[in-house]
Amino acid sequence: MTDPTPSLNGLAALLEQRLVEWDKASEPQKAKLLECYQDVMRIARDDDTKNTGAARSKKASSLFIGSTRNKVRAARAKINDALFGNGLMPFDTTPTDEKLAPFSDVVEDIVTEQLERMDFRSLLKAGVDTLATYGTGFMFGPFVRPETLTETAGDDSAGTLEIKETEYTYDHPYFELASTLDVIPDAEARNLPDGLGVFWSTMESPHTVRAWGKDDSYQNIAQALLAPGANGNETGSEQAQERRANINLWHKAGRIKVARFFGRVPKSLIAENELQDADGEPVESGELVSVVAIMAGGVVVKVSESPYGNKLPAYRCAYEDVPHEMWGVGVAENNAPHQKVVNAAFRLYMDGKGMALLGTMSVDRSVFMPTENFLKHPGKVYEFKPGTPADKRKDALIMHTEPDITGGWMDVINASSQMSDDDTGITKYSQGDDSSNLNKTATGISMIMSASSLPIKEVIQNIDACWIEPIIECLINWNLKYLDPETVRKIHGEEAAATWAKIRKFGKSSFMNWQATGTSSFMQKEVLTNKLRAFADFAMSNPVTAPLIDARELLEQTWQCMEIGKESPILEKEGEAEIPPQVQQQMQQMQEQTQELESALKEVGDKFNELHADAEGKREERQLKAYDATTKRLQVLAPFLTPEMAMQLAYNVGLNVDNDPDLSQQDGDDGASEPEPQEPAEMDEAPAMAPPEQPQEPEPPPPEEMQPEQPADAGFFTPDEQSNPIPEA
Repeated sequence: MTDPTPSLNGLAALLEQRLVEWDKASEPQKAKLLECYQDVMRIARDDDTKNTGAARSKKASSLFIGSTRNKVRAARAKINDALFGNGLMPFDTTPTDEKLAPFSDVVEDIVTEQLERMDFRSLLKAGVDTLATYGTGFMFGPFVRPETLTETAGDDSAGTLEIKETEYTYDHPYFELASTLDVIPDAEARNLPDGLGVFWSTMESPHTVRAWGKDDSYQNIAQALLAPGANGNETGSEQAQERRANINLWHKAGRIKVARFFGRVPKSLIAENELQDADGEPVESGELVSVVAIMAGGVVVKVSESPYGNKLPAYRCAYEDVPHEMWGVGVAENNAPHQKVVNAAFRLYMDGKGMALLGTMSVDRSVFMPTENFLKHPGKVYEFKPGTPADKRKDALIMHTEPDITGGWMDVINASSQMSDDDTGITKYSQGDDSSNLNKTATGISMIMSASSLPIKEVIQNIDACWIEPIIECLINWNLKYLDPETVRKIHGEEAAATWAKIRKFGKSSFMNWQATGTSSFMQKEVLTNKLRAFADFAMSNPVTAPLIDARELLEQTWQCMEIGKESPILEKEGEAEIPPQVQQQMQQMQEQTQELESALKEVGDKFNELHADAEGKREERQLKAYDATTKRLQVLAPFLTPEMAMQLAYNVGLNVDNDPDLSQQDGDDGASEPEPQEPAEMDEAPAMAPPEQPQEPEPPPPEEMQPEQPADAGFFTPDEQSNPIPEA
């Protein structure tokens, strides 16, 4: 067996020592992570009810209730909806000056395309699941892989049109999510950047390791493929290493452990090529240098200076941060006590239900055959001994009814569920349960959902700060250093390529700011949508308030809130020429109809006011004519009435005789003057009437004066006059 490169033996020994020590120090944490994984995957085990105080179930020990799985699923769905519910990548860019908006827009388009190509949605969704399950997640990158663009176009250079296909290959950055169980950070570090480094170990097939030999940057591949004892003569030292479990560290079940190391090592352990820092200065031998090293099968197969400088290409995120600790707390760990309680309680609940439904019995075995097992099942036949009397067979089996005590276990499960809601922050409302007790008003729903969403909002803030924003920053810096304008032209077009060339020439990203949008988009869209709909129904259905509403702005807010798709169907506001002629015609017709309705309403109002005024005038005119007619009738009758009769008649019809010059008696000659209806003001006092036996007939007035012009009711009594007729003289 050929020895590895001598210059790397010391580095391999150092890295293996660190790997073993850090892995051993993290064993308690890994045991906890494994429990969380088993709770989420509903894997029953002997200690899944440990420390609950409940007796172990005898019959239902394999039942495992998916309480933790349901909590993780609810948290994952809520976070993913907040991050990607609008169909966009969860970041945004803003220029420092509005004049620089074209430059920031190009950068945003480039980064968005890179995220789409690396399938960042799936990557981040898997990261959210990792956070909810283990409480801590790790992403690594950016790494680089080749990508190929294929263009198909017509070619007529040979004189005839032909279909020609061309390929363009370029480097594309990407990130990877590691399994939390495979990441081994520096055991003494409280934060990832503060430690000496981090290992990311995986088990790979020999075929994968062998394929690395085609790359000249790899070495010692043959040694990595040889497992101890593979040459048929295992040595004693190899047997001793196996006793210490070092052999199993690198080889197991025909697979090879590959450990990628990102961190710092002494410069003296690196190959003869002297490393330089970011400024090109040689690194002193006593100093630590940042490297990227890959170990396979216990040997170093690749080592190089870190292209990331002193920055560690590993990004840690926690579901719930624990101060001064590397590992966070996830939903599974928060729900672990409830998971154990509900497992124990539900299993005993099933045992109790079985006892209550099936009951128990007493058996006299002396009357049964020795082969009788007394197991009950449909069609069961009991075997009595031959010749057993009937009375003994009757009393051989005695059934007993057991009380149902399962209600107490349901109380335990319900109490534990309430505590689980408090511990995890994932309430029944956010899981879609217990909706019958949910407040139906928009305000009530908003208050309840906001309160239950506060823990999730904190998680999204961690994802924004620890994953999304650093990844966007890394992509922008990588693009400024490595992305060629020709690649931009192939993907985004000539205009974007010209703009990107100017940005690369500038060499910095200080003309723009970028931020993750996960937290800002985390809001209860359902509540806001309902409010917008209610406002639109109220405002647009009222002809008074409808002209005061900007319908386009209302539509845009509703579209953004509902987040139905990527492209808005709302017409642009830049110019009327962009609106189709059919729509313009409809809009013009609607405006004309609105104006006609307003004019009709105004005419109706004016007509109503005019009719109302005419009605009031006619009513007053009728009252005046009625009064005048009554006065004239009394003028005709006044000469024939005594003062007492005149007063009584005036009282009945509501006149004041004393104040009316037409009806009052005047002092003057003893002779009676003739009535003059046309000049009532000069009428003399009526003469004293003769006794009834010989009434004095007055001289009748001229014909034209006896029938003066009267209203329609002249000569007829009013209802009051009919009820109070004039007394006879």
